[in-house]
Amino acid sequence: MSKNELIVRCLKCGQKNRIPENHLNDSPRCGRCGASLDELFIQCLTCHKLNRIPEDRLYDLPLCGNCGSQLYDDYVLDISAESFEDDVLKRSGIVLLCCYTPDCMLCRKAMPVLKKLAPKYLGNVRLVRLDIRKHASIAAQYAVKQTPTYLLFRNGIHVDTIVGAATIAEIEKNLRHIAAGAQSTP
Repeated sequence: MSKNELIVRCLKCGQKNRIPENHLNDSPRCGRCGASLDELFIQCLTCHKLNRIPEDRLYDLPLCGNCGSQLYDDYVLDISAESFEDDVLKRSGIVLLCCYTPDCMLCRKAMPVLKKLAPKYLGNVRLVRLDIRKHASIAAQYAVKQTPTYLLFRNGIHVDTIVGAATIAEIEKNLRHIAAGAQSTP
């Protein structure tokens, strides 16, 4: 195998394919079954049909082509007071917690921002949300008086707060600042 080749396994038939690096962006196909190697196959949990999803559309929360069901939910996890310790305080890395109330108009505008942000930071930042009406003790613990409020944690320690509706750029700026702080500490 040449240094300029990659081995890509076909998700449809399992065949290993050698792809020259200079042809990776050319939508390579499997040598055995002809399936595109930059598409994923996701089985619908409702009708059990396989759906072929292009890699660049994976984070658009695709629907099943057969029954129209959503193939998976968003990447923002709803947590409770009971799971707060495990999902936020005991978690290593960066966690962005959105404190919200379901009837708040600004919170309704904040949720699409989180959904757009989540795929970009998948695996690096955990995004969670907490309904503070149901879990007022956590809101009181972190002095959350207005929604939405974003609490940023690094290795279980509260390091920053963003109050009010924030743009993707504002949230990303704070995430980068926290990530840079995590890298500079020994």
